[in-house]
Amino acid sequence: MSDLKREVCEMILNRLGFDDLTTEEVDFNAPLFAAQDKEEKGLGLDSVDTLEIVAGIRQNYNIRITENDMHIFQNINTIVEFVSNKI
Repeated sequence: MSDLKREVCEMILNRLGFDDLTTEEVDFNAPLFAAQDKEEKGLGLDSVDTLEIVAGIRQNYNIRITENDMHIFQNINTIVEFVSNKI
């Protein structure tokens, strides 16, 4: 796992209060919101959680997320890829 991937995941877990999860336990491809496929588990985040992630990315990486960037909130991997492309 890359340092950036671990760092972004830890930021998300800390900001959202997932104290019982470690980066090794996270499925980086799991949907952030409720999964559409009943067999696939999503993280169950909501719009408030999205705002926390946006604030964390801005604070930690000085990256602004615009309305046009909302597609990055598919899973943790898409967020990491976005951050990686911006720094």
